[in-house]
Amino acid sequence: MKTKILVVGAGIGGMTVAYRLLQKGYQVTVVEKDKDLGGLLGGFSMYGTNLEKSYHHVFKTDKYIIALIEELGLGKKLKWYESKTGLYYEGKMYPFAGAIDLLRFKPLGFMDKVRLGLMKIYLEKENNWQKFEGVLAYKWLEKWCGQRAYQIVWEPLLKGKFADRYKDISMAWMWARINTRGNSSESGKERLGYMQGGFDQITQELAKRIKKMGGVIKSNSEVKINLIKNKYDLIITSQNLKNVDYLGAITVVFSSKQKLSPYYWHNINDTNSPFLAFIEHTNLVGTKNYRGRHIYYMGTYLPQNHHYFIDSDKKIYDDFFEYLGKIFPDFERKQVEKKWIFKFKNAQHIVTRNYKKQITRNQKKEKIININFANIYPEDRGINFAVREALKTVQRFS
Repeated sequence: MKTKILVVGAGIGGMTVAYRLLQKGYQVTVVEKDKDLGGLLGGFSMYGTNLEKSYHHVFKTDKYIIALIEELGLGKKLKWYESKTGLYYEGKMYPFAGAIDLLRFKPLGFMDKVRLGLMKIYLEKENNWQKFEGVLAYKWLEKWCGQRAYQIVWEPLLKGKFADRYKDISMAWMWARINTRGNSSESGKERLGYMQGGFDQITQELAKRIKKMGGVIKSNSEVKINLIKNKYDLIITSQNLKNVDYLGAITVVFSSKQKLSPYYWHNINDTNSPFLAFIEHTNLVGTKNYRGRHIYYMGTYLPQNHHYFIDSDKKIYDDFFEYLGKIFPDFERKQVEKKWIFKFKNAQHIVTRNYKKQITRNQKKEKIININFANIYPEDRGINFAVREALKTVQRFS
């Protein structure tokens, strides 16, 4: 009799686990509480093209998701584009994508720029991330970059990403951010990948193959593990880890006829801004699939008790669009055609010092295995590492 496995959660990790276990001959059922599959990869239709609820791209170093895309026959849809980055500071947007931009960045003095550049090169080349596990990111960055470079470049990022917990973050997390992104460059230019038609195609193809191999997928179906665990030999879940703290996230997505910027990614280094990042999606992939409209994301991470999680959509739109007008004075809200707000209560795990000790990995004999994205370490959460964690889980069955 085949081993019966229940996979709770149809995000990219859960779907990959289910697919691989079916290939090994197990009997697999996937349940998802939402009506749509894919988790953060799940999307919605924008002018007839699928778009993610939360902005996504892949790096050249993302070997696990790239290999899965190829295996699923979707490789031709993964296109690579040059990414351009801007940094907003004290009322001005600066290009901030490479050494030349850094040298021209007026808010920093020459030695600040040299120290910042050397630090980036060092972290891109250093592969021993374990040396940073017990080190606080803000202290390390301030020491090696200098106080001014830290306050202008790094502190707003840490505060925007981790809110009032920013001083608790391990330098191992920051190492992963810089090392992964830096090694996605070619000839000094960052190259990012995006799938024509949206990343939801990965989830849909996995779903087709899972069903074809005899797997069962039940969407819009929430389960209580304690009540049904005796019906299965093993349960694989993506539920939150009890000993890890999380932050929520809010994403505002909108379309407009206006082109606001020459950059794809904008770091908003002003802690008064309601959003941390501004992304002009169509500056990476073009407007062809969106009827010539420009597609934008504004995203932020917030404590789970932040008022935005209970505020009206109107309040959030008003705050976000008002500040966007400060960054881009030419922005006209009346030209916004479509807009959405997406709220995620558990979007970012807080990576403290010696975080690895906090992660509890259930052994196979315990009947329940957790593949929540908080297990991803030292890298930040992302679809590539979700696939990697799924593969690690399946390897236990070999």
